[in-house]
Amino acid sequence: MLLLLITSCQQVTDSSDKEALKRHFEIPDDAVMIAYDGFPPMAGFGQREGLNISAKYKLNDEDMNNWINNLQSKGLKQLPIETECRSKLWFKDKLIPMDTETGYYYCRTAGNDVLNATETKPCEKVENLNDIIFALLDIEMKELSVIVISGY
Repeated sequence: MLLLLITSCQQVTDSSDKEALKRHFEIPDDAVMIAYDGFPPMAGFGQREGLNISAKYKLNDEDMNNWINNLQSKGLKQLPIETECRSKLWFKDKLIPMDTETGYYYCRTAGNDVLNATETKPCEKVENLNDIIFALLDIEMKELSVIVISGY
């Protein structure tokens, strides 16, 4: 019975986290999630310490072009990642191909409650990143890799 309850809670958390990723990164509805990793596996009360949620999506040409156009005004930049931004990125995640050379990246920070943040700032405008909202689009592979991570 306890195992069933834990599994059910984890499924609810994963579903909620996946929706948060879609909201933060304006991921198209028909994008295909090809990988997902979420920690901690369940939400408790308040913030989740050590939050690390990453995913990878396959996009078709139309969705890829629309995504680029939609995020241009929100701080989307061409790769490679600018030195000022890269020096602040403290995460390592197997789903985020940081060596990608052709495409775009998007980096924001909330300061707190990163998963539910409605207001964010560009990473380069903040001295220390307590949390990171980061996307990398590989235009050759048509893959969008995203991560929301907190250091608190």
